[in-house]
Amino acid sequence: MDLEFGQHTAKTAQEMLAQGKDVNQTVKILFDRDPQGHNYGIGIILNGRGEPAASSPTLTDYALQELQNCAMGTYYNSAALMEQLQEAVLRWQRIPEEYWPYFNLALPSDSGTGAVQSAVQLALLQNPAYNTIGIQELGWPAHKAIARLARVRYQEFPQDAVMPPGILPLYQSGPLNTTGLVPGAQLVQTRAAAAATSGEYIVLDRAYSGFEFARLIDSDSFDTIMRRSFELQLLPFLDAGVPLSIAISPTKVFITFAFRPCGLLLVYTPDKSRAEDMTQALNATIRARGSSFEHPITRAFAKAMINDLPALEAEQTAAFRRLADAEKLWGELVCGTTIEELFSERYAGLFRNPLVKEDAPAAIYGSHLYPVFDQGRCRLNITGIPEHRALAAKHVAVFADYYIGA
Repeated sequence: MDLEFGQHTAKTAQEMLAQGKDVNQTVKILFDRDPQGHNYGIGIILNGRGEPAASSPTLTDYALQELQNCAMGTYYNSAALMEQLQEAVLRWQRIPEEYWPYFNLALPSDSGTGAVQSAVQLALLQNPAYNTIGIQELGWPAHKAIARLARVRYQEFPQDAVMPPGILPLYQSGPLNTTGLVPGAQLVQTRAAAAATSGEYIVLDRAYSGFEFARLIDSDSFDTIMRRSFELQLLPFLDAGVPLSIAISPTKVFITFAFRPCGLLLVYTPDKSRAEDMTQALNATIRARGSSFEHPITRAFAKAMINDLPALEAEQTAAFRRLADAEKLWGELVCGTTIEELFSERYAGLFRNPLVKEDAPAAIYGSHLYPVFDQGRCRLNITGIPEHRALAAKHVAVFADYYIGA
């Protein structure tokens, strides 16, 4: 450990934050400056050697084909393909066909972020009495920014809370970003029952479809994992007849970070008498976002989903396997340490976010490790762990030394 280097880096990080950079930008800049650095912060899937995993070959092929169509300077969109695309998305999410007539699909242009923002805008358009969005503590920081841009308040609730009536609940539908905590079946059922009783609209942020069961990829099929995820995260709301939006990101699951494809917004309207109003509101929301005319990557992704869903699912299987390998290695190396609890079955997904000691940034930076430090916590991208076991053990020991609690 080079403590002097670590102290200097920690001081530089504070100066960047004071200049208005966010914590994610800061760690990326610091990591890029250190030739000995190991990435544990930047939110992409890493391959075990500290390198970004390869982008989706399927989307790459479709993108190249779509770019050839751009020689003619005109507008294109996927409107003619929406029925087929909606079916492909519902199949991928393992939503049974009996529910399909109650869904609409939209393609917000700016990936999962745009899908969540569009879902919030749609809910506020349909329910103008909402003046507060409920978000989960230690959740995705963009949720607060989305509330501010919508000119409504936000109120934070514990990660395992059931949000009260009178606000628009925004729940993460999978391992919590940033802590990895997975909501249990009883909690999801209670949330669904509460929303059904109060009549509240629900927004589900589904950035990590299936990631809570990625650890099972060597024993269970991809289909089984996705069905289990659907049954845990979505089915209770559908069965309870709760109107909701499901904001889905394809970025993590198909490893398309560099492409930034569209988001997928599924809108569930169980009351058929409201279906026409909801469709009009959804169309207005998408037009207002400028998503009616699409980026070529959006069109390419839509065609890949329709024509080559098995290939995309095979690539998602590879993402599951990398995550499973990382979780397994962490689980073996943290056994008997203070951070063992973070790799129990209560946690899953790409991130963990433990509380750490006050001097942790200097010591961890001094070991050339680059997680995200924020509000006394150390957010870890667990795929940053190297496949070289001895080196991985050294990294885990550093994090364990400065852990205080979940």
